Amino acid sequence: MNILLTGSAGGVGSSVLLYLSSQSSIQRITSIDLLPLPEPILSQIDPEQSKKITHHLVDLTDFLALDALFDTEGPFDGVIHLSAIPNPVHWDARIVHNTNVSIAYNILQTAVSHGVKRIVQASSVNAIGLLYTPEGKQMFDEIPISETAPMRAMDPYALSKQINELQAEHFARLHPTVRIASLRFHHVVPTYSLGAKDTSWEDMFCWVSTKAACEACLLGLTSEGWEGAEVYNIVAPEICWEGGVSASIPGHEDIKGKVETLDLMEVAWKGRVGRVREEWWAGRIRRSLFDCSKAERLLGWRHE
Repeated sequence: MNILLTGSAGGVGSSVLLYLSSQSSIQRITSIDLLPLPEPILSQIDPEQSKKITHHLVDLTDFLALDALFDTEGPFDGVIHLSAIPNPVHWDARIVHNTNVSIAYNILQTAVSHGVKRIVQASSVNAIGLLYTPEGKQMFDEIPISETAPMRAMDPYALSKQINELQAEHFARLHPTVRIASLRFHHVVPTYSLGAKDTSWEDMFCWVSTKAACEACLLGLTSEGWEGAEVYNIVAPEICWEGGVSASIPGHEDIKGKVETLDLMEVAWKGRVGRVREEWWAGRIRRSLFDCSKAERLLGWRHE
């Protein structure tokens, strides 16, 4: 396979680059970012595997440059689009929204116009309105949260991800042979112990391992049995929270340790959730608040 990967100098993108380079099914990787690949990433790539990779400094808002790259480096068997401004913190809202929406559109339009049939794009659990939603306005109709949950974006990052998912639907309607997976990642970190230091009540105590996120990207291209544009929750099956200073619940700083999910929800999210399907947690008291059964069923994805 010949794969185009955007955002390859970023946190998740660089991990996906390393993962793809280690896969025998991948013969070539065309890597794109505004920045050079970091030396710590380059040092982890086996010299033989590095021969698969060509890196290009490209501004994805420049669609003419994208056309030229597709013409010279293609044809591509698949595209994995991970470039984005990753949050709205300390950014002008217009830059966050306009950048994320326009570069996703440019990638999708350029890819389909050059005959690419399989595309993966990074979405986020924040597309439904979560971590960056103004305090007091977070609201969910039901937990666990599936991909059909209402989207209540109240910040530019969430709105950009919501629009990106709609753009994927648009292209899938126009081009019925094209397949696009929008992966809603959640707090991607290498290990549970690292995740437990940073997960918070605002993001519903959840995470996903870097390895599992990388596997989801490749499965979005290679899995069979689905078509069109689909959205997938990519979240670990158990919560990742043990309290502590950075993750404490306001007014409940004394709550620490491996507390049951529903007990945490009662303290942190009381009054902000409609229906609670308590049977979801039967026999699994630390089960996640996100339902990933769709990714398991259609992508064949499993978190370790």
